[in-house]
Amino acid sequence: MTTNFLIFFIVYIYTISDISDTEEPIKIEIKTIKEEEIFDKKPKGKRTLTDKQKKALAEGRARAKAKREAKIKEDAKTQALKELKKQQKDIEKAEKINSKQKETKKKKLTQQETAREKVKEFERQKNIKKYNDVKTAVLEKMQSVKEFDAMTKILDNIKDEDIQDPKKMKAKLSAYISSVKNYAKTKAK
Repeated sequence: MTTNFLIFFIVYIYTISDISDTEEPIKIEIKTIKEEEIFDKKPKGKRTLTDKQKKALAEGRARAKAKREAKIKEDAKTQALKELKKQQKDIEKAEKINSKQKETKKKKLTQQETAREKVKEFERQKNIKKYNDVKTAVLEKMQSVKEFDAMTKILDNIKDEDIQDPKKMKAKLSAYISSVKNYAKTKAK
C-alpha cells in the first residue's frame, strides 16, 4: 500500500423532489487521509499503580494464596481422615475375621479335646477291663480259699492310676510277687 492513499468517492445522489421533476446529480468529494495517521498511533504506556493500589493488590494476592493453601491443607486433611477411617475399617474387619477364626479354632480344639478325653477314658476302661481279666484268671488258679483271699487282698491294693501306667503296675506286681515268694519260702521252711 502506498503511504499517500487517496480515496475518492463519488457518490451520486439522486433526489427526487415532489415539487420538481428534475434530477440533479450530487457530487461528494472525500479528502485524502494518510495511512500512517490511522494505523500508526503511539501505544499507550503501561498503567502505573499508586503505592496504595500496589499494597491492596499485594494483600489481595496474599489472601488468595492463603485461601488456596488452606483449601489444599483441608483437602489433604480430609483425604488423610478418609484413609485413616479406611485403614481402621480394614483393621476392624481383620480383627473380626481373626476373632472368628480363633473362635472356630477354640471350638475345634474343644471338640478335639473332648474326643481325646473320650479316647483316654476308653483306653482307661480298656486297661481296667484287661487288668480285671488278668486278675480273674490269676484268682481262678488259686487252690485254696486262704490263697484266694490273700491274693485278692494284694491285687485290690493296685489302684486305677497304677493300672493306667504300665511301668507302675509292673513295679507293684513285681513287689507283690517277690513278697509272696518270700512269704511262701518262709512258710515252707
